[in-house]
Amino acid sequence: MPADVGTVRALVLQGGGALGAFELGVARVLYGERAYRPDLIAGVSIGAITAVLLARPRSGDSLATLEAFWREVTVAAPWLPRPLAAYASVFGNPHFFVPRTDLWTLPRWTNLYDVAPLRATLAGLVDEAALADPVASPGLLLTATDVAQGEITPFYSGDGGLTLDHVLASGSLPPSFPATRIADRVYWDGGMFDNTPLGAVLDHLDPSEDRLPDREIVVVDLFPNAGPIPANMAEVSQRALNLIFANKTASDLRLLERFNAIAGLLGQIRGDPRWADLAASDAFKAADRGYIQVPTIVTVERREPADAASSGDFSAATIAARAIEGEQATRRALRALSRAGPQPTP
Repeated sequence: MPADVGTVRALVLQGGGALGAFELGVARVLYGERAYRPDLIAGVSIGAITAVLLARPRSGDSLATLEAFWREVTVAAPWLPRPLAAYASVFGNPHFFVPRTDLWTLPRWTNLYDVAPLRATLAGLVDEAALADPVASPGLLLTATDVAQGEITPFYSGDGGLTLDHVLASGSLPPSFPATRIADRVYWDGGMFDNTPLGAVLDHLDPSEDRLPDREIVVVDLFPNAGPIPANMAEVSQRALNLIFANKTASDLRLLERFNAIAGLLGQIRGDPRWADLAASDAFKAADRGYIQVPTIVTVERREPADAASSGDFSAATIAARAIEGEQATRRALRALSRAGPQPTP
């Protein structure tokens, strides 16, 4: 699935803490087996970390850099039984986050952990010069929640470049992690507002590229939308967690599909000299607001629902299992896409 002339491809990555190891498995198939090279990578929280490691690797090797990150943040606790190893990160993850020690300031705390280790880990893996370069490829799109304004903020590499602060802002999940200040704004985890930054990607697609033969977006879902009706309080908590962070863009896509006819009609008017006067009118210009044809959406979805401990389970066995799960899910999604064949152009 290599990118070539006449294609526009994007990769969208959700947040979910340690569940992000699933995205490692996705990358193993896309980058390692399919020579996949997207034009734009978007991510939130752990998805933002995955995105920056794939898009701006210091070594130049995207997949190897992502593999190195997960080796760094895997917590080895061989002295603990496997069920207890899942909770080892409560006491900290040496290359990701560590408990605060300034207990004398406890009344003023707004977070439990210090993420200086994550910054150091990323600094060793990310090409910060390339990250700051607004023309570096692929494009990089990260999202965070503006705490004061209560709205999502997209950080796009093409708008002046990015820094590690933007990556940390996207993953500043309270109350575990501190808010991140950039200029005069304070940010929390983008997943609190929208855990699937597909809308931000659609906003960055160029309407003039509608006629390209292939416009494809791969969306990685860490929290399955579908699930059983809860039968007890533990299942209620699990189901609620998955619904909060699940992909909520299906309704947006249905709405966008209704715009396809409008986009097609406007395109015909622009391209037909018989309608030149109409195309030049103020009424047409007011209506011609950059509608885009909905691209092909390929969803790679985890099937297992997450529970309250899933995002913090950085144990070696679980990380390895989630990566394999990501590989398997990606192959299923690609097989389904292959069976469906070329998508008709609206």
